[in-house]
Amino acid sequence: KLLEYLAELAVNGRRAVGATGPETPRYAQVMPPKVEDKPRIGLKQVLETSGPAGFAKAVREHKGLLLTDTTMRDAHQSLLATRVRTKDLVAAAPYTAKALHNCYSLENWGGATFDVALRFLHECPWDRLEQLREEIPNVPFQMLLRG
Repeated sequence: KLLEYLAELAVNGRRAVGATGPETPRYAQVMPPKVEDKPRIGLKQVLETSGPAGFAKAVREHKGLLLTDTTMRDAHQSLLATRVRTKDLVAAAPYTAKALHNCYSLENWGGATFDVALRFLHECPWDRLEQLREEIPNVPFQMLLRG
């Protein structure tokens, strides 16, 4: 409960239910310099141009470690009580596309993300995926699916 409260407070400020004291002041976001270059080619382009067989071949022939970044699903789900808004993920997406262009995939879907987008954030989870794909065109997306 404490982590949920702190996450709610961090995202929405003192307007959160149960918050006491003065309203959290709003400050202008300080963002790193805008990413101007197009994202480098990644495994998403291999999948698009060579199909599933070509993608599997590229993965098998890859020398080195292939990583899946789980920040957009697990970190926001576990650390911030799934209250990271789509606009905040999309704001970070160009930097993700640039820094993680050589990742195997980005796990940004599954777990509680669909439910939370609808019930708590009042957002369309499908729009979230579309907006993220526009900003991260070079890395395959991955979903956590429990059986």
